[in-house]
Amino acid sequence: MPYPELEKYAGEVSQCAMCAGCHANCPTYDAMLDESMSARGKLSLIDALLKGEIQLTEKFSEKMSLCLSCLNCSKVCPSGVDPVKIINAARSEIATHGKTDPGIRFILRHILPSNRRVRFLARLADSFLGNLFRRVSPKELPEIQYPGLKDRYPEVVEVSNPKMRILFFSGCMGDWVNQKACSQVIDFLSRNQIEVISPKDQPCCGAPAYYSGERDVAMELARRNLEIFRKWNPDYIIHNCATCGLMLKEVYALLSETEATQEIMEKLMDVHLFISQKVGMQRSFSKEKKIKATYHDPCHLARGQGVKEEPRELLRSIPWVEYVEMQDADACCGGAGMFSFKYDDLAREIALKKVEAIQKTGAEVVATGCPSCQIHISDALSRAGLNIPVVHTTQLLLKEDE
Repeated sequence: MPYPELEKYAGEVSQCAMCAGCHANCPTYDAMLDESMSARGKLSLIDALLKGEIQLTEKFSEKMSLCLSCLNCSKVCPSGVDPVKIINAARSEIATHGKTDPGIRFILRHILPSNRRVRFLARLADSFLGNLFRRVSPKELPEIQYPGLKDRYPEVVEVSNPKMRILFFSGCMGDWVNQKACSQVIDFLSRNQIEVISPKDQPCCGAPAYYSGERDVAMELARRNLEIFRKWNPDYIIHNCATCGLMLKEVYALLSETEATQEIMEKLMDVHLFISQKVGMQRSFSKEKKIKATYHDPCHLARGQGVKEEPRELLRSIPWVEYVEMQDADACCGGAGMFSFKYDDLAREIALKKVEAIQKTGAEVVATGCPSCQIHISDALSRAGLNIPVVHTTQLLLKEDE
């Protein structure tokens, strides 16, 4: 049976030295101590599949889905192999051969690409029945806020004598769950004479589809977003979701390898990086009692985009914040979007180490740059009986500007 997406990486698969260097950095292997949970184990299975030694079965599919795409293995591999990219190619083959969950596939193929259907689903989730379902569900479900962020702002937030013009990619979580953080960013930029564009027709970045193997859906969403970026032609494209940012910057370049796409990629900036480099925050002193805050590195921001110091620098610049570093701050929290819904117990087990690390800091608030991490860590802290809020970094950073 041919596997065209996987066959592209056959040479890279064979480069794996089987050294087990990826074991120590793999959250799922650490939690389960199962060889097939590691990158080495998954590459061995993929190699066997390409050689015809095993078949693409339900068991193979489940092994491939048990990966957080945290990028740890890709960063530590001494042979330069990128297991996450290869595992996602395997997921694409799994989807092509009809081995994915039919319910999830329906949502990814028929709901996610349609702004109208997403809006309808959000309205339903914000209704009495939706809120009731969220309360009785055994899994962590975010609280949906309707109407969405884009319905609360004009498409272009104009300012007099703008210094620059940016397009703000708020993402699905920003639109429907994390509106406060996004609103603060828009208001902050406007007060700093920056014109903010929030296209009404901007769809999902496509990350849920891509990481679930629905590559054609991800490619279609990438095409639509790239067209919107070209249409508005902003000075910069700003995002405040780690996964959206990685999808826009790295995966779009993989899905659409053109010069025009590369030009757009050069305009993309994480919100921490943009504020730090293009806007700036003035250090000042405050007589207020300082609040102790720590920071969790989202995998797709720290390892995926190389943004690590900027969030910390910004937090240290806040006069009423006492910043304290967390042990293993860049360790995956176990959230990973849809992973935490499908493998709830495993995701919670992985989060326990993060809870312990937060407790040791004595922090009164946790900041991070990923809405999915916010939800998952907040749920883990709550289950541990700890009343420690988890917020987007900008919610702490921009509070002083309110």
